[in-house]
Amino acid sequence: MNEHAVAIPHPDSKIACHMIVAPRRHVAAFYDLDVQEQRIIWDILRDLRVRIAQSLTVLGFDAGFVDLDPDTEAAHTHVHLIPRIAGETVRRPSGAEWVDLGSV
Repeated sequence: MNEHAVAIPHPDSKIACHMIVAPRRHVAAFYDLDVQEQRIIWDILRDLRVRIAQSLTVLGFDAGFVDLDPDTEAAHTHVHLIPRIAGETVRRPSGAEWVDLGSV
């Protein structure tokens, strides 16, 4: 967490360490952020992956980028970070563009 973005646990997570990373600035899409803000989000995702991998045995991580309709009052882009843990199956939230971030 810093002046540009926050990271919080998913409020209804079905797997350990499912995190939400969101910019503090209110925008509908990830690419509406400036390059510095995007870089900060990527840096937070990297730091979270390292910290989670230190406490859990993970096979890798998936990141889900959520862009929302800018005409919606609640439109606020965010990123899901979900660790892949051996033996656990997780249903990834719909409405996101998923990327395999690999392992740490």
